Amino acid sequence: MTRNLLALTAGAVCAVLAGCGVEGEAYQPRPVPVSKSVIYLYRPYNFYSATIAPMVTCGQESIEMEAGGYYSFVNDSGPVTCAATNEASAQLKFDAHPGQEYYVKEEVSPGNLAGRTQFTLMNSEGGRTEIASCRKQGMPDTGSHH
Repeated sequence: MTRNLLALTAGAVCAVLAGCGVEGEAYQPRPVPVSKSVIYLYRPYNFYSATIAPMVTCGQESIEMEAGGYYSFVNDSGPVTCAATNEASAQLKFDAHPGQEYYVKEEVSPGNLAGRTQFTLMNSEGGRTEIASCRKQGMPDTGSHH
């Protein structure tokens, strides 16, 4: 019982201090297949829009991205579009190249009831730095675990 209370307290402290809006595994880079690309979609925690979780489609994947969460997936090379269902104009288009990784930052502001969404393609260094404070969400990877 005491151990559970300690775990809950530690989780609450993490949420308050680090802004971990999502419970899940810490960021772990995944291997990039030679013929495909890996896309990391992440949303830094923002207290003011934490209750808004728009459905986001990036490439062929869709997820309700929560504040403080990230999602990674393997994608075929070629054109990629990331869009939010709450705002048709919120789109990011880029070309994914084989063997590369991409960091797509989602920012949601409470502009209206559904929120306003913006996507930014980050450079790898900036993306890795920012995603480190996010937690994995969505279904577990079907790939190998390290």
